[in-house]
Amino acid sequence: MTGWNNEWQEAVSRVTAAFERLSVPVRRNLETLATQMAAHKEGMQQLVSGVDAAAHCAGCGGACCVKGKYHFSAVDLLVYLATDKPLFAPRFDNGLCPFLGEPECLIPAGYRPFNCITFNCDLIEDQLAREDVSRFYRMEQELVARYAAIRGLFPARSMDGPLL
Repeated sequence: MTGWNNEWQEAVSRVTAAFERLSVPVRRNLETLATQMAAHKEGMQQLVSGVDAAAHCAGCGGACCVKGKYHFSAVDLLVYLATDKPLFAPRFDNGLCPFLGEPECLIPAGYRPFNCITFNCDLIEDQLAREDVSRFYRMEQELVARYAAIRGLFPARSMDGPLL
């Protein structure tokens, strides 16, 4: 587990250093984009909360979360940094997703990785009205554009992919 902790710390340090080198105007732009992204993700979470997604997840034990790992990206970290949100401590010792705490995700909905906030299992999606499903997938496409806008503030490909 020490290896993962070291990789995590190195990756966080690398992205933090890039964030700190930003000019004031670019940092302000990033702060705006980050705040908008967090609100957008919260809106996506609220949409599925309308069909009590948390109860469905609890019912199956959060199987998708148990299998998912390392989706947290450089952009996700930049959103934490730009909004001055305290960063969580991953649990590399749990044998599961390192962002899975007890009893739920360590990451607030507005800060969760793209895969985590955009995935709806059939149990949840089948409960949503057809127009809400369509709205959710439109929001997903908007989220793709938000990630691209933040990555675009940095040198090409420097903020692509997962943090680990």
